[in-house]
Amino acid sequence: MIIKNYEIGELQSFLFNLILKGKESRMRTRFIKLLEDQIELLKVERQQLINDYALKDENGEIVTETKEINNKEEEIVLFQCEEAEKEAQLQIMLMMNEDFIMEETADKIEMLTVLQSIILNCDLEFTGNKAVLYDRFCEIFEEIELLND
Repeated sequence: MIIKNYEIGELQSFLFNLILKGKESRMRTRFIKLLEDQIELLKVERQQLINDYALKDENGEIVTETKEINNKEEEIVLFQCEEAEKEAQLQIMLMMNEDFIMEETADKIEMLTVLQSIILNCDLEFTGNKAVLYDRFCEIFEEIELLND
């Protein structure tokens, strides 16, 4: 199963909000746990990229400043220069466009089969962006070939 890193959060949210019970709910929970592990890895790698390009003080700590954004004060990371900020953004974008590959191994077959059925036989109606996302989720699960053999 191949999914882009930037799609993981949307898929997790979609599955999390489905009303399921019994085995379907358990398999969803297992799958969401695998997605959460990847999200945590992405957070760590994103922070490492920021660390690589951020402006640091004499103690090696990242320099930040407080700015008002949407009527809320937020800490903003300062970068060494504009080029460093652009490079950090580029590297994060490249990371988010990478494939997250979940191998269709024997220990995951049952979980993936149940999820494939849940998604492909979903009885909900979608419009707009949610319809586009649902179509993409269907594509992802339709590509699971091991389960269709």
